[in-house]
Amino acid sequence: MNFKKFFALAKENGVEVSEISEGRSSDLSIEIFKKEITSYSIKENIKIIARGIYNDKMGFVSTEKDDKDTPLYIINSIKQGASLNETDDEAIIFKGSEKYKKKNVFSKELEAWSTDDILKTLFTLEEKMYEKDSRVSDVQVYFSKVNEESIMANSYDLVLKNKTNYFYVGAEATIKDGDEVKSTFNLFLSNNPAEINLDSFVEETVNKGIEKLHGVTIAPNSYKAVLSRDVVSSLLTALISNASSEDVQKQSSLFAGKLNTQILSPKITIEEKPLEKNIFYQYFDDEGVATQNKVIVDKGVLKTYFYNLVTAKKDGVESTGNAHRAGSKMGIGFSNIYLKPGRLTEEELITKVKNGVYISDVQGLHAGLNPSSGDFSLQAEGFHIKDGVKGDALTLITVSGNLFKLFNDVIAVGNNTKLLVNATCVPSIAVSDVKVSAE
Repeated sequence: MNFKKFFALAKENGVEVSEISEGRSSDLSIEIFKKEITSYSIKENIKIIARGIYNDKMGFVSTEKDDKDTPLYIINSIKQGASLNETDDEAIIFKGSEKYKKKNVFSKELEAWSTDDILKTLFTLEEKMYEKDSRVSDVQVYFSKVNEESIMANSYDLVLKNKTNYFYVGAEATIKDGDEVKSTFNLFLSNNPAEINLDSFVEETVNKGIEKLHGVTIAPNSYKAVLSRDVVSSLLTALISNASSEDVQKQSSLFAGKLNTQILSPKITIEEKPLEKNIFYQYFDDEGVATQNKVIVDKGVLKTYFYNLVTAKKDGVESTGNAHRAGSKMGIGFSNIYLKPGRLTEEELITKVKNGVYISDVQGLHAGLNPSSGDFSLQAEGFHIKDGVKGDALTLITVSGNLFKLFNDVIAVGNNTKLLVNATCVPSIAVSDVKVSAE
């Protein structure tokens, strides 16, 4: 679409200021099962999202069409949406930040990775999974390679572009030992094919399944615990969502009224790093505001909330570059959340706990977390820690507690940080008190 012609046409039709975002993506997806390609697809998508101010109200539209009729369709939809808009929020389209910290994160190595070499890697992975242990039964391998390009422009002559690519390899296996059956899954995410080590990936995946065998029960009680990176990531994401200024202003956030106060353990420092050079890098938000790296919680003290333009104006502050479009509404989002690592390895955390539990996975966070109190009760997988060693798997357990209390009861933070698929980079942690019960 010719943006300049669109903005001129919009103004002719009474849309005072307008903004348009165009995203294009391609996705190569492959699945392998029993030495055969069971799924192979290439998908290409385009999505156009536009906003505009008409009669001092904001109108919104999204479409997947880009033809000669699209500009007028967008303009009429903006006008209709603005006419139906009953919110009191000020309609704001951003003129642009003074400076943007743009980096090139597009991987030429990934772009050059041929389909033949990808397939060779996937079949080799499947073979190594079966060879690793005789108890490995069925194996399914997944792969996806994604290219994304986006451009945001508005009638103030702001033009912002971003281009990125990434891939993931997933492996799911069934582990059988006699009549006992367990499943295991692992995922590798990157934009550089050279970073994947198949032997290490296979060992980690298969071992995760084998160690689940021959589980034992545990008496309901409160235990010291080591929480894996995956568990920390899930709970930390739920906790940090309370930094949304929108929820704070609605008095529906657990962080409301707690700015510059001690809310977590002094061992906890949480940062948002949208400018970190990885696959989640983003130098502008969904309103076109330049993003910035920032400390959210500094040694347990809450330092800032996440703001977009509207919520920032209500509090008389600057936007933090955390606007996130959710349908027709401009809300609050965050990405690249980092928990500052400590000095201990995960094995040293387990030694430090001495006797307790290791929680490797939790499920049901959406249903099992009360957002108004922070209380949670979640299905979990884990292991007994005895005499400083991770031992038997635990069967059918539930972990419960409170997010605030949990992150105040931190004994130590590990050094085993890893960038995870939900755009967090966190280590394992040890805590003094988690309630565990059998299901």
